[in-house]
Amino acid sequence: MKRKALIHKILSSVILVIILAVFMIPVYWTFVMSFDETVLSEIPTPPRLLPRVLSTANYDYAFAHADILRYVLNTAMITTICTVISVTTALMCGYAFAKGRFFLKNFWFVFVLAVMMIPFEAIMIPLYIQYTKWGMMGTYLPIILGYFKYPYGIFLSKQNIQAIPDSLREACYIDGGREWRTFVSVIVPLCGPVIATMCILQIIGSWNSFLWPMICIRDRSMYTISIGVQMFNSSETVQLLGPRMALAFISAIPIVIAYLLLQRFIVTSVAVSGIKG
Repeated sequence: MKRKALIHKILSSVILVIILAVFMIPVYWTFVMSFDETVLSEIPTPPRLLPRVLSTANYDYAFAHADILRYVLNTAMITTICTVISVTTALMCGYAFAKGRFFLKNFWFVFVLAVMMIPFEAIMIPLYIQYTKWGMMGTYLPIILGYFKYPYGIFLSKQNIQAIPDSLREACYIDGGREWRTFVSVIVPLCGPVIATMCILQIIGSWNSFLWPMICIRDRSMYTISIGVQMFNSSETVQLLGPRMALAFISAIPIVIAYLLLQRFIVTSVAVSGIKG
């Protein structure tokens, strides 16, 4: 049995390494080309494992022809605001659906889930007309306001909060706590894993968002990193592959760091980690 278990473990490890290589080889190749000064208008064939001429020239060119730091700061600001808003509202709505009692609760929960079935492209034009009439186009408001709606986060919060025993809430009530005190002091601390899960999902979604920010933002100084990368790639530098690879690699670094910091908190059960732990 031990031998079979060892063989199974080795095979599993080999398969996982192969899968990892499939995903990581393109990333590594991008990294190598970004530091290769000889990569200009053609992709090296066959692919090189190391740069032929190690240099930061591609990064220097990218920083000189694109306001990368401003794009990153703009994106970080929008991502932070949108993540805080969406996670906070999702937690409050999830708490209401999980523990609250109000008229047509199940109907409204199904209604919230139904919103997930509507593709953004179907409501993009009505939203554009609405925000244009309100005089908000050209600002970050149309992007931020959309994050007050986070149906998947509401569903995730509701399912996790529902597993929290009512006895914990009742204990808080006995101590004189009101509904808000119960939410902040009992529910939120037990929702650490689900909060981290929603945060990383929203950070990735907001950081990589392109279509709607591209429609809303008109001032170059307000560009997000996704728009900045696209504008850089569609400019006269379109044939310069090295700087494009350098900019793509820079734009991915913050999101990778955020994922590495939060990945250990991403779990599916708040009851196991928050109550039994």
